[in-house]
Amino acid sequence: MLLAKGLVAQVFLLASGLVPVASALACRDPGFPRIDAGSDTPADPATTGYFLNHFSLNVQNLTHSTAWYNQVLGLRLIFIFRATEKFSIAYMAHSHGGRNGTGYQTVREINRQKNNMEGLLELVHYSDPTEPLMPSTVHANTFGHFGVIVPDIPAAQARFEKLGVNFIKKAGEAAKLEGPIAESYGLGGVYERDPKEAEELYQAVLAPGLVDFALVTDPDGNLIEVQSLYTPQLEF
Repeated sequence: MLLAKGLVAQVFLLASGLVPVASALACRDPGFPRIDAGSDTPADPATTGYFLNHFSLNVQNLTHSTAWYNQVLGLRLIFIFRATEKFSIAYMAHSHGGRNGTGYQTVREINRQKNNMEGLLELVHYSDPTEPLMPSTVHANTFGHFGVIVPDIPAAQARFEKLGVNFIKKAGEAAKLEGPIAESYGLGGVYERDPKEAEELYQAVLAPGLVDFALVTDPDGNLIEVQSLYTPQLEF
């Protein structure tokens, strides 16, 4: 679905939807920005019951990472499978008895429901100091970032600060199309390749798009978007 020419509207399709300013679009191709709405066609019935269960991160220090995700984001450790002396896999999750904290579950209860839950985090650790892991904030790769929803961003930021969390930017601050943000969004070399395109991307996407988000990194440097539960959604 194309936006009417010159219309100032939500344009950058992140998880939450964003509203850019008119000046950001002044020099853009009239065909962009636009929103391509998804289809109302039902999914293949054969996929009934399919859902995203977990995502996995390779980590350099399993003890540090499990503690960080527990203390900072409230995920609870379900178990650590220690396959060998060097190789371990941990599973973490928020309680699913309700929104995190509204329905307490024991670890065994969470584990029983593990394959019927969404939003789990798997942390994989292989002890090999000769091959350090490189996060997406350092070098663009197929993993960009993941997003966390919080009910109160200012309160979350204040808490993160007390916990010593590393901020790339805070909510209300301008984003920079260089360094860790550029790498995480797959735009690491855009300034070198095409400075004009880089500036267009910044004005139309990052400058207005990420201003209300907080961006933090975990112990391995992976980017985490912290978004408000009440951010307006795209309209189409």
